[in-house]
Amino acid sequence: MMSFEERRVRRLLARNTLLFFVTFAVLFSLFGVLIFQMVSSSIYRSADDQLAELRILTSSATLDWASEDGGGGYEVLSDGNLSAEAKGAGAGLEEAMADSASDGGITILSRTYVASNPQLIYLWRSADGKAVGTEGFYSSYPAYFDDIPFEVGDLDRVYEVRAGGHAYRGINYAMGSGGAAEGEVSNRAYLQVLVNVDSEIALLEHFTQVLVVYLAVAVAVAAAVSFLLSHRTVKPIVASMNRQTEFVQNASHELRTPLAIILAAQERLLAEPGARIVDRFEDVGAVVDETKRLARLVDDLMTLTSVDASAEDECEAAPVEVSGLVEDVGSLYADVAEVAGKMLTVAALPAGEAHIEADALRQVLGILLDNALKYTEEGDAVIVSCEERGGRVVLSVTDTGCGICPADRERVFERFYRADAARTTPGSGLGLSIARALVERARGTIVVETNEPRGTRITVTLPKARAH
Repeated sequence: MMSFEERRVRRLLARNTLLFFVTFAVLFSLFGVLIFQMVSSSIYRSADDQLAELRILTSSATLDWASEDGGGGYEVLSDGNLSAEAKGAGAGLEEAMADSASDGGITILSRTYVASNPQLIYLWRSADGKAVGTEGFYSSYPAYFDDIPFEVGDLDRVYEVRAGGHAYRGINYAMGSGGAAEGEVSNRAYLQVLVNVDSEIALLEHFTQVLVVYLAVAVAVAAAVSFLLSHRTVKPIVASMNRQTEFVQNASHELRTPLAIILAAQERLLAEPGARIVDRFEDVGAVVDETKRLARLVDDLMTLTSVDASAEDECEAAPVEVSGLVEDVGSLYADVAEVAGKMLTVAALPAGEAHIEADALRQVLGILLDNALKYTEEGDAVIVSCEERGGRVVLSVTDTGCGICPADRERVFERFYRADAARTTPGSGLGLSIARALVERARGTIVVETNEPRGTRITVTLPKARAH
């Protein structure tokens, strides 16, 4: 059965995955729609531009039709341009247009222009809209041209029609005056210009299919990327929850022992309420010692909490002169080392200033020196030194004690971790964790190395403060 933390992480992972997926899917969809709109709106541009060019020519032809000026370079619709079915229907139109041409007017587009653009299909229609002939590439129009829709009132507007299994873009223009006396043939004519767009439609359909496939692939990739991103986002949260769980477990373990000792001692005192303190000195002393241990543990936990809370603080500490501080702290611990029969040497070379709080640096040195003295025997030596190296301040604490095995060296900075050899020595396992947190907050590093031939060296490297 999953724990509450696991269920919470799974819900968070699912929510983040869905959020990322929806975001990517919407972006890809909008991008796809935008591309489709751009392509679909521009794919007919060439055909529509060709049709739009005729507006000027037909407008000029209409004006010339109504004028009395002589025309030239234009030709009358001839029988060769008419299909057999349309010759009879268009006879009156042809006669009227020919009469108008003989009077000096013009009837139709120039042969030169028609021949220059064979893609256009010119379909003449009578006043009632019936197809009567073609111009240009077609000497006679196919039968299915009769099925092409035509609206007498739909003029000067590009539209799309289908006939005979083909698609066309078309535009209609009115030619002639449109008026006629009773019993006479109207000289109003219409010119329907068509452009075949089968290739454009096929291209658009192919592009649509490709776009749909790519969008489907993009959505699938978005799902995978969403899961990876959400997993990456949740990973530090899971690590933090694991550390928190481990921290609570370790803290509970560390608190259990002193609390158990205090409880047992108090129960023994309660068992003999009339006893004098001097008679129960050992029990009272155990309570005092374990209470002090709890107080130190609480202080360490509060220090870690404050360091974690200020880890993202961008304010830099005031520069501190490292060499002088190392000498001060080293002199304090020299007396402690002398009492224990150990030798502590301070080798503080001029190292300049570093951006770290003075109290924090004192606490780091205190932790390192306390550990060095704690895990050395009588007659061992401890050396604390500092120097400038490569533009950085380097300080180290070296001892000739029992050392740390390589397997434990990677874990000594974990909270509450204690190597097997150190479990018999008083401590909570938080000292090096606090030291690392303080050093990293100052943008420095701390590493554990072996001191050949015996012992341990812990080196702290801090960024040097810039000279003013």
